[in-house]
Amino acid sequence: MKIKLLIISCFLGINLLKSQDVYYPSNSLGDYFSYKFNNKIQFQQKRRVAFIDTSNIKTFDILLLRSNSYLDHDNLSVFSNKKILKCMKNGFYNYTSSFYALKGSDYFFSINPVLQFSSGKETSTNKTLYQNTRGAEIWGNIGGSLKGIGFYSLFTENQIMMPNDYQFYKDSLNFVPHELFYKPFKKNGAVDFFQARAYITFNAAKNYVKFQFGHDKHKIGNGYRSLILSDFAPQYLFLKINTDIKKFHYQNLFTQFNDNGPILGNTLFGKKYGAFHRLSFDILNNLQIGFSEMVIFDRKDSTQSNQFDFNYLNPVIFYRAVESNLGSRDNSLMAFDFEMRIRQKGVVYGQFLLDEFNLKYLKTQPNWWANKYGYQIGGRYFDAFKIKNFDLLLEYNRMRPYTYSHYRTTQSYSHFNQSLAHPLGANFGEGILEIRYILAKKLFLTNRLIVSKSGKDSSLMGNNYGGNILRNYNSRVTDFSSKMFMGKTTSLIINELIVSYMLKHNLFFDLRINYRKENKNDNLFVSLGLRLNSELKKYDF
Repeated sequence: MKIKLLIISCFLGINLLKSQDVYYPSNSLGDYFSYKFNNKIQFQQKRRVAFIDTSNIKTFDILLLRSNSYLDHDNLSVFSNKKILKCMKNGFYNYTSSFYALKGSDYFFSINPVLQFSSGKETSTNKTLYQNTRGAEIWGNIGGSLKGIGFYSLFTENQIMMPNDYQFYKDSLNFVPHELFYKPFKKNGAVDFFQARAYITFNAAKNYVKFQFGHDKHKIGNGYRSLILSDFAPQYLFLKINTDIKKFHYQNLFTQFNDNGPILGNTLFGKKYGAFHRLSFDILNNLQIGFSEMVIFDRKDSTQSNQFDFNYLNPVIFYRAVESNLGSRDNSLMAFDFEMRIRQKGVVYGQFLLDEFNLKYLKTQPNWWANKYGYQIGGRYFDAFKIKNFDLLLEYNRMRPYTYSHYRTTQSYSHFNQSLAHPLGANFGEGILEIRYILAKKLFLTNRLIVSKSGKDSSLMGNNYGGNILRNYNSRVTDFSSKMFMGKTTSLIINELIVSYMLKHNLFFDLRINYRKENKNDNLFVSLGLRLNSELKKYDF
């Protein structure tokens, strides 16, 4: 097994470092498996060779789920065993991961259909749930070397009837979870929306610096959730710069977001901007720590047009210093994170986010409203209890009231009325237990239990107890009695079982059973579906 892992790592090193990175969506099946596999080869090589970060790299799809299996070490060929439609000159599925592909000495082009059809029933309303998704995925590279350009695009048209609990967000907060603009479909509560994600990547400075530009979403962290930057909110315009020098990794992310929409009295979704940077360092071979700074800002006032503030383009200095020089009106946050890998068995990870605090009040008045912070602690256990492909995740998240919010509501830590971090916003505690098990190389089982407690406002514009990050924190109900879960205490339990059978590469038949109980109100929905090159929509908050 050790020899096989080393062989595969060398294979990946030869191929991936010669092409541009095209990334998996965070929390996708490919992202998860590449993260797990990367954890194994990292320790197997013991850093005798340069660290190969296969996490999130689309080219890894050549090996991932190869021949209807997870990491088929016995067959490293990138070619499919069987070609279909041989009458075509090149044939379809020459590559396992590509419906149709063209490859030359200095280019690679791949196109895949994206389909998802599902139908089910929920108990609370007895209505029929469904999803109808059609689209295409195009990716590849031009140049075929470190000087080339990688590209990725995903376009889908969707009609979805969501479970009743998630229609609340559409009806009251004017958004479909994880999505941008939508329109009603058939006047029965269903929605119709178009999704478009695309970006290009290119390298500079002998592969030390990598650029990515486009329209997508990002995640910082190793857990199921992220308190720093998550994939909950929809895609946005961005420029990302990754710099890797030995044990140091430095990331800059510059973004354009949509500010709060009509629910707060605005007639249009205006623009706001984000500047993020994260510096991480490998203290030991198995321990990495990271420091992040994030700023959300706009420039809408009587003297300035709303445009990106170029002061934040400085990729080196601390944003706190820039913010101070600008008059400190922007929403600035800081965070610390760590990841410790435990041999080949798993990882322990955590995050600590700091919005505001006063050291004096932190000691003498811990419930002061502006002591705004939260933390995450979790772990992953791979091949748990010596059972192959049986993986566990255990995670706890906690966030103080009023964190992420701002007195300028257009500068809340949000995009399109959706949190850039945790979907519950603030004023909550949450535990997550996830079990993943692969049977017979084709059958994938995932069971996820989420238990949370939060303090909510009695109504959208009622008393502000600090859970809704879209609200002005100056409307808070207290200064020195800001306690966890104050307001309308809400208990939430979600237990979801997903059984997926892979008929062909990336073609899955899914059985989904989702139970959700909020206080005394419960709901159960069961659905069956078929999907190709597509991920299941999340109903997990």
